[in-house]
Amino acid sequence: MQNTLERLRTAQQQDRAPTARPNPSGAPQQGGGSPTGTAALTQGEIRGLADQIAECWNVDRGMMNADQIVVELRVQLDSQGNVRNVVPNGAPPADPRARSVYESARRALLSPQCNPLRVPPSKFGTVMASIFRFNPRGLVR
Repeated sequence: MQNTLERLRTAQQQDRAPTARPNPSGAPQQGGGSPTGTAALTQGEIRGLADQIAECWNVDRGMMNADQIVVELRVQLDSQGNVRNVVPNGAPPADPRARSVYESARRALLSPQCNPLRVPPSKFGTVMASIFRFNPRGLVR
């Protein structure tokens, strides 16, 4: 029965469209975290953060090949967990479609409706050291 439940969970995860979620850089840290706030986010925290941001993210319905576009951003938080700045992970996209996805993802992260981010204060450093990867596949509204 346990194997069946595990296979169902795996299948459900594969059926879901990717959404915005932080991708902590480097290997997850072991133990209970550190005083500098770099403990890895749990899967539940990542899912909650992705759901929170997805509520504020809108993508152009008519965009061609939207499923092939991926943009990566980094965030800077204040002490309350509000996003204060969003920067590209690398250079801003040059392709107009990717630029549109980048701008909409940036607006979602900065949106007052999506702030503060629901992340434990002890993990703010982890979020700021993370790459937020946005792919509109399955999210075109």
